[in-house]
Amino acid sequence: MRVPPLTARIGQACHSCFTDSSGTNLSRCSKCMSVAYCSAECQKRDWTSHKAICKALHAVENDGLIISDYPTAPSSDSEHLNSICTNTIATNLMFLVGGQLGNRPMNVIEQNIVAFEPKCLACLRSNRVLRVENSDPKATLHSCPDCGLAFFCSDEHWNVVANKHKSEPCDDGYGLSQCAVNQNMRVDTKFANVMVDAGGPFGIFQWAPERFMSSWVRLPEEADWDGQYGNDLRMMSGGGGPPLDPFLRGSSEALSFPLTILYALQNLNEDDAWTKKDTLTIHILGASSDKEVLYGMVFEEILHRLPKVKTLQLLLCGPDLKKIIDNSGQAVNMDTCPKYHEYAQKQGSGYIKPDLAIAFNSGAFQLAVESWTETIKFLVAQKIPAAFTSYNREEAEAEASILRSAGGNLIPGLGPRRNPWGSQVLRPEPTKITGFFATNGWLSGGFH
Repeated sequence: MRVPPLTARIGQACHSCFTDSSGTNLSRCSKCMSVAYCSAECQKRDWTSHKAICKALHAVENDGLIISDYPTAPSSDSEHLNSICTNTIATNLMFLVGGQLGNRPMNVIEQNIVAFEPKCLACLRSNRVLRVENSDPKATLHSCPDCGLAFFCSDEHWNVVANKHKSEPCDDGYGLSQCAVNQNMRVDTKFANVMVDAGGPFGIFQWAPERFMSSWVRLPEEADWDGQYGNDLRMMSGGGGPPLDPFLRGSSEALSFPLTILYALQNLNEDDAWTKKDTLTIHILGASSDKEVLYGMVFEEILHRLPKVKTLQLLLCGPDLKKIIDNSGQAVNMDTCPKYHEYAQKQGSGYIKPDLAIAFNSGAFQLAVESWTETIKFLVAQKIPAAFTSYNREEAEAEASILRSAGGNLIPGLGPRRNPWGSQVLRPEPTKITGFFATNGWLSGGFH
């Protein structure tokens, strides 16, 4: 089952078929008022999945338990508001909804409806809170007229935040304003839906040029996706004119994996001897079945950029691989999906050091910290070149601390810092009113 995109999570696209509201009349679910549908057929089709969270949200609103300590005056201090939202409001709502669900874990689709519900940029109030506070079932937020993905409860509150939203660059938005990033996200969502509907393998989009480079050329220290791939895209579109921006951003999602590997290798090695090896061996730690496995095709880009390397050996290791499925959707029986240090110990004298061990978006600072620490200590002790990436700055800085504590001597250039070759597809931070993250968006650190 495909996870509904952002627009469907907030009622701006059908929660079943993902048709957006432009040119289509959507009807809100009359019970929870959180999601919308383009037809009775779509609503009926989605009901089995939606029923539990729908009833839970309705019960929470009817009980009036969602009223929390909301700011009494509008504010443009998004950092302070994000803190309140994450630590108090969102936590409270998750707790209340979870209780209505019998304290069972919410699935991803349910989590997204709760975590991404629209909130006023100036006071954090949601549609649900407005209805309860005003005893008005029709009370609703208004959306930014330009991006439609930022919200406000009144003109007074919009006047406080509008200039910042539209004009000030975001720290995590590649220099764009929140409004500009939101507009890109809306375009990217439509692009992704079109690509998936066109029949991409496993319902994902991935692309890499077929060209081969005649020699290795170092990747620039600052992102230049147009310079690296713009001409190839122009040729695909018949030449002339700029590349299609959503295509370029969409391509970067998968290409961020091989390019981050190359960027890490060029920073971890003092010369280019590694580019002339007959066989290049990369071990991917904590690999996932929905990213590294499905993006397997684009790792060929490493060979396309390293003409002297004849063989690329990729080893994917991690417990999550037991979730892997085949083309028919059936689970694949995996003999073993160990943690990396356990894999190496099991190999004994047969273990061969890779040219690079890399963990993409590992979440080491919050998930299985003890296990990751054991793996990091092993990498340090064996002097294995290694690199770690994260989704955002907060995660990267926390992960860098773990790397240092485990003995990693982080080298300049590999973090914690923004990854110049991270995905250009930005996504909003859940349970916050501002902030974005990206696949491999930050380098947490690298050592050897």
